[in-house]
Amino acid sequence: MVKRFMHTATVTLRLPFDIAPDEEMAALRSAGIPVDALGNAESGYLFVRLDSKRCNIFRWFAGVLDPKAPKA
Repeated sequence: MVKRFMHTATVTLRLPFDIAPDEEMAALRSAGIPVDALGNAESGYLFVRLDSKRCNIFRWFAGVLDPKAPKA
């Protein structure tokens, strides 16, 4: 049996889908997510998905995810 690895996000943030880009950047930065002028994470890993309530969910992982970890 393969051991499954769970990664807990350092920061999880839900923002409206139609938020203005400059407001989105400000919200990400105030939540502690280091993003550059284009919205890319300057460190760690930023995962974004659209949920069923038409909101973007941003999950930022401060550490690097181990690419050698076994796949489940």
